[in-house]
Amino acid sequence: MDYSPGLRGIIAGETAISTVGKEGTSLRYRGYDATELTSNNTYEEVASLIVTDSLEDKNFKKSFSKYYLETTKDSKLNELLTEIKEKLHPMDVVRTIVSYKGELTTLRKKSLDNEDKTELSARITAIVCFIIASYHQEACNELDKQYMVASSLLPNGTSKEKLEALDDMLILYAEHGFNASTFATRVTASTRADLTGAIVSGIATLKGELHGGANERAVELINSFETLEDAEIGIKELLEQKTKIMGFGHGVYKIQDPRSPIVKNWVSRLVNSDESKNRFEIAQKIDEIMDEEKNLFPNVDFYGGLLLAELGFEVDLFTPIFVAGRSVGWASHYFEQREQDILIRPAAKYIGPSER
Repeated sequence: MDYSPGLRGIIAGETAISTVGKEGTSLRYRGYDATELTSNNTYEEVASLIVTDSLEDKNFKKSFSKYYLETTKDSKLNELLTEIKEKLHPMDVVRTIVSYKGELTTLRKKSLDNEDKTELSARITAIVCFIIASYHQEACNELDKQYMVASSLLPNGTSKEKLEALDDMLILYAEHGFNASTFATRVTASTRADLTGAIVSGIATLKGELHGGANERAVELINSFETLEDAEIGIKELLEQKTKIMGFGHGVYKIQDPRSPIVKNWVSRLVNSDESKNRFEIAQKIDEIMDEEKNLFPNVDFYGGLLLAELGFEVDLFTPIFVAGRSVGWASHYFEQREQDILIRPAAKYIGPSER
């Protein structure tokens, strides 16, 4: 039996949800080009597509708004949230509250139709968005009719341009095949565990810096330099030390991450202060050096972190926003795995002593 470290190149299952293609040059959600969806559709429509194979977003919006506004009035939840936010990283807060609100993912039915799946997915998204919104000093309870999920994450009165930028980011985060967190979700689902347990598996996996946490590390790296000269010297020194530069290269894309140009374009449109312009120029310098020295391209996390910073989010909220976008993808993979009803149980290559 062949062994592939990290299961690279191993086909571990079948899915109809998304693909990067055999060449690893594009990203499609149920046949639709994900980058084109950012131009023509909203996150709510894309979420519905991923979960039900339909771009009709009425049910998703209905469930999301219902549970988001209900959560704002949940006094016990808000007391718990206030307590644990003082002690834990936001990703740990998200993991804990999603687990605490486990009943969100329970419907007393043996089989689920598309409306049920939409409701369950929207419930999870709503609770994650509420947690993120709670970190803002300003209220975030006025939901925009067009960009409902994006508006739940930003203060009331945020411009349409910024809502659209975040909406695009959420679309690009929504789904990405058998990545580490999605695979963890499917492994949990394959045991016939409940949806909450599977989503919590995904959240815990996404926290790792080699997965979702890369956007935090990328921005921290960019912020560590004050000038273009500092960045050039610093990055080359890190490369000489063989230090991994977060936000570059990708396990499935060979030429470029098709999501990255869209995010980079939004950063260029939104930067308006001298500080943010300088930060963007430093990022582009790092991008240039990585291309010249290592022939590596930026993935969605590199400029994605800058975009979230321009939208006013603190660095430790970047990965929770990833969760807000990806939760519908995880939920859809959960439903698909449960329908396949096959326990995931790979073999291991034993490398210990034969006898003792």
